[in-house]
Amino acid sequence: MKEATIIFPHQLFKDNPAVKPGRICYLLEESLFFTQYHFHQQKILLHRASMKAYAHYLAGNGVKVEYIDTLSGKAAVAKLLYALAGKYSTIHFTDPVDEWLNKRIDKACLKYNIEKKVYPSPSFLNKMEAANKFFNGKSSYFQTAFYIDQRKQRNILVTAPNEPAGGRWSYDEDNRLKFPAKQKAPGIKFPPDNEYVAEAQKYVKENFHDHYGSTEAFNYPVNFMDAEKWLDEFIAVRLQQFGVYEDAIVANEHYLHHSVLSPLINIGLLTPQQVIDKAMH
Repeated sequence: MKEATIIFPHQLFKDNPAVKPGRICYLLEESLFFTQYHFHQQKILLHRASMKAYAHYLAGNGVKVEYIDTLSGKAAVAKLLYALAGKYSTIHFTDPVDEWLNKRIDKACLKYNIEKKVYPSPSFLNKMEAANKFFNGKSSYFQTAFYIDQRKQRNILVTAPNEPAGGRWSYDEDNRLKFPAKQKAPGIKFPPDNEYVAEAQKYVKENFHDHYGSTEAFNYPVNFMDAEKWLDEFIAVRLQQFGVYEDAIVANEHYLHHSVLSPLINIGLLTPQQVIDKAMH
C-alpha cells in the first residue's frame, strides 16, 4: 500500500525531513492553528499565505501536494487520517512537538491501523535525548546553566578552555539603555507584496472578518527568499545595537533593533541553526 506525508502549519521547512519526491504531501490547515480559538486575523493570514507559498515551493520541487483547507470539514488531523485509512499504510511527518497533535495522531493511527514514521523537528537545536541527558538527575532547573551548556556545546562565543568571549556569560545588565532622543530608529525594508498575501487577505476578510485585528499593514515574510532577506537585514542593520537597546521603548516605533524573527522560526521558514550560522558568519 502507498505512503503519504502530512505537514502542519508550523513545519514549512526548506529541507523537510518528512518530504520525499514521489510521495504525496498533505498540507493541512489544522484546526488547532486556524479555528480552535478566535485567533487574530494576522495569525491566520500568516499561516494561510505561508502555506500557500510552501505548496508552490513543494510543487516546484517535484512533490505532489494535496492542500487541505481549514473550512473543508477534514482539517483536523484525526479526520484527515480517517479519510486516508485504507489508502495509505504509512504516514510520514515531522514531530509536531505538540502534545494535543501527537495524542490525536497516535489515537487515529492506532484506530485505523496506520503506521507512523516520525522525524526530528528542525525547529529545535536539541533532540529529546540530549535534553534529557542534561536535565536528568537534577533536582532544580536553571535557565542560565542550560544556556551556558549550550554555548559550550555549540562553541558559540567561547574561547579555550570553554570560557566566555569577553569574560562573562551574560550581559543582561547592559541591556537597559534608553534609546537616544536624537537618534533615528533604524529603517526596515519590508517584504514586497505578493500573490500569496493578497489571496490570504481576501480569504481572511471573507471567512474571519469578525476576529480580532485587521489584515492591513501585514509586514511578515511568507516565503524562504523574503525570510532569508529579513534575517540578513537584521544582522546587517539592527543586530549590533540590539543588546543595549533591547528593553528600550519609543512611541510609534514598533521594531527599533528587534529582529522579529520569531514568527518565521515558529512556522519553519527559518530554523534556529540557520539563524546561529548566519549570525556567527
